[in-house]
Amino acid sequence: MSKFPKLQIGLVGCGSFGESHLAAFKGIPYVQVTAVTDVVESRARNLATKYGIDQVTRDYRELCSLPQLDAVSVVTTEDQHLGPVLEALRHGKHVFVEKPIATSIEDGERMLEASRKAGRILMPGHLLRFEARYALVKEQLTSGRLGQIVSIFARRNRPKKQGKIYKRTPLVLETAIHDIDTMLWYTGKKVKSVNAFEVALEPGGMADLLWAVLQFEGGAVGVLQTMWLLPDKTEALDDAMQVVTTSGIANVDILHSGLTLWHEEGHEMPDVSYEPRICGSVYGALREELSYFALCALEGRAPVLVTAEDGVNALRVGLAVVESARTGGTVMM
Repeated sequence: MSKFPKLQIGLVGCGSFGESHLAAFKGIPYVQVTAVTDVVESRARNLATKYGIDQVTRDYRELCSLPQLDAVSVVTTEDQHLGPVLEALRHGKHVFVEKPIATSIEDGERMLEASRKAGRILMPGHLLRFEARYALVKEQLTSGRLGQIVSIFARRNRPKKQGKIYKRTPLVLETAIHDIDTMLWYTGKKVKSVNAFEVALEPGGMADLLWAVLQFEGGAVGVLQTMWLLPDKTEALDDAMQVVTTSGIANVDILHSGLTLWHEEGHEMPDVSYEPRICGSVYGALREELSYFALCALEGRAPVLVTAEDGVNALRVGLAVVESARTGGTVMM
């Protein structure tokens, strides 16, 4: 029996979502993760042992210089993407980088330029493009069956305990960046103006809740709602999107997944969309996304389902949301 060619990948960042990447890669037959690194060495060593990975490097520079690697997956904290992305591209590796692609336009544009100069893939992690419900809506829009978009409403809410970890990054860049990217993908239009409003429970602190209104070229309106205010015992993903068009309406509902488990100690609604865990591996949108990246890298073709330019475009709108919420005014794009 012939064997699959294996894309040799290194992982930079061994936090919780870094482990999600490892669990997804584990189930892709044409990928082999051969090296990992993290700023906390023990964390990298623990994951290397758990997933049978041969090498733990001192830092991302050593990892990116490994000659056997074809690609690098960057899953560091959001403001630390630039260094490993540039280093990997400098060494001729293809790069997958988690969303947001960066936390400043300057960093994002430096990544774009480095990718073009190196002639290597730079693909951002906008996984809603690989989630079946969201992707099917795109198919309906592209075919013309749903007509022209009039408005899009998106909701993406998470528990308070997650906010304690992820408030290191502006709320919209941590959560609603997914929905901004999806709105740009669906409409195919640029955003003209942004009005955003946020609430911080601690005076002077980072936002706990945010609403934003996006005006698109052509007249469509997008509305974002996102927060870190769900009760900590919430056992579901409070995500939804409604697309109103001239010929119909599309409703995406992640909250009611169709699977509820009842136990003596309570009930739960497991994730069946983004990264469901089955037999020790990750499936769903994350696996589809990473599989697509790996195939593009193996075949030497540029991704078309999502590009680095898409990542920078979403970031640009996200930062306008941050600015509008900070100033209380309209930001013209």
